Amino acid sequence: MTASPGTLGAPEGGASYTYEPPVQGSKNRPALLVALAVVAALVIGGGAWAVTRSLGGGGDQPASALPADTAAYVRLDIDPKIGQKIAAVRFFDGLDDDVLGKLRSEDIREEFFNWAAEEEEAFAAIDYAEDVEPWLGDRMALGIVPNGSDEPYFGIALQVKDEDAANAGLTKLQEATNASEENADEGLDWFFHGDYAVLTTTGTVGALQDLTEAGTLADKDTFRQDMAALGDEGVLSAWVDAEPLATLADSPLAEQSLDNAAAMDPSGALGSMAGTSRLAEQAATGRFAAAVRFSEDSIEVGGVTRGMEGFGIEGGDSGQLILDLPEDTVAAFSLEHGDQYVGHLYDMLKSEFPEDFAEAEAQAAEAGFALPDDVQTLVGSSLVLSVGPGLLEIQDNLDDFNAWEIAYRTETDTDAAEDLLSRLFQLTGDPQMQQLLTQRADDGVLTVGVSQPYVSTVAEGGSLGDLAAFKSAVPNAADADSVFFVNVNSFEQYYLAEIDDAEARDALELLAAVGYSASSDSDGNGEFTFRLVADE
Repeated sequence: MTASPGTLGAPEGGASYTYEPPVQGSKNRPALLVALAVVAALVIGGGAWAVTRSLGGGGDQPASALPADTAAYVRLDIDPKIGQKIAAVRFFDGLDDDVLGKLRSEDIREEFFNWAAEEEEAFAAIDYAEDVEPWLGDRMALGIVPNGSDEPYFGIALQVKDEDAANAGLTKLQEATNASEENADEGLDWFFHGDYAVLTTTGTVGALQDLTEAGTLADKDTFRQDMAALGDEGVLSAWVDAEPLATLADSPLAEQSLDNAAAMDPSGALGSMAGTSRLAEQAATGRFAAAVRFSEDSIEVGGVTRGMEGFGIEGGDSGQLILDLPEDTVAAFSLEHGDQYVGHLYDMLKSEFPEDFAEAEAQAAEAGFALPDDVQTLVGSSLVLSVGPGLLEIQDNLDDFNAWEIAYRTETDTDAAEDLLSRLFQLTGDPQMQQLLTQRADDGVLTVGVSQPYVSTVAEGGSLGDLAAFKSAVPNAADADSVFFVNVNSFEQYYLAEIDDAEARDALELLAAVGYSASSDSDGNGEFTFRLVADE
């Protein structure tokens, strides 16, 4: 690298440059850096087998090389703490020997790099063994740094083992990538900070380094507090500060993302999103942190939320109806304090779209209903949607409604809820529809379904909360505001035979259950967990 406005000098005498304000250039800048981040993640992540080889895990994390103003941070670390390494070894011990052999292959990093070279011409210009392997460390992170414009700074922090070797290898990559850039400000550039090389573009490198030297994300109080609450950061972790990111809701990057989503939406509902950015800014408060972690029998994504006031509710006592479902439940979803969530969301949306909601309320009143009160009554203070094993057999006899083992159960004013259901069915003008529905009220809990036997079974209760697979997938269900659970073992015979790839089939056969739970207080402070549980 040569010393020039916006570029760094050689590392031997220390990094130096003459900074000039960056020129806002084309919209290709994020794409370039994200592509580099993906390649780096593949190369680094391809060595994830290394968790079985060493007992390290110390040293600075990439947050120490990104600015304190970073609003979104995604980190990959294949040298985590020893507990995570031991857990990973135990978890993967059940995999097919051929799969484990590939994970332990000394060449897997190079294989990923060679794949990248086939997909991206610039990477074909450098040699992995000579230009990458001698300096690339075990950790990396991507950071997004808002700067007051509609184009944030992007930085990729790569851990380096040898700064001189990294400078030489990156220079080769710079020459290859920049050859196709019409705007010099859009070319690849970097600076060194601590044990990391921070990759960005020539037009932003000076500003990003100035921000980093002024203070790093690792020293930011909110970041440190959130990561401490998160606990073990595992192999992959992320942190987001929502409010500064909301300022990018109208940016070209966001518009392009929305356009891409709309192109994949057959309904066309995403084609027009007037007011979305305003709503995003209104709801964008607080922060969240998450990590991918291993235990002896599961992979989990665990996370915490802080100050997300738009999602906070008062809470209170709830029925936790999911715990009392039958043990043979195939799948279930539950929500506590759903009536409060409905009211909160309704008020937020109504304030943003007053005319639309006034029209909806008038139409509902004309039909004899009140919004949002009637919706809150049907949702109740505790609800659960459950699926029984009989539903897996309905393909053989769709006309047998007793096999339609789906039930909705809610803790509410049962008389008011039944009256609402009756009036809703009257609006359809088809009395047979109501006749198909089975309802049962028990001590303030309404159970609704098509199958009379299943409605009775669900209403009479069970002990799903004591099932080993359920407790492994949803360890804190009794305190959660929302729960999702799938007993994969109960229906794996229906899909495993359809998977042709033997390795994929063997891996899926190990999957026993999937679970998710989340909770939050009135201040928007909470936690969530998503787990994939393996067979014992």
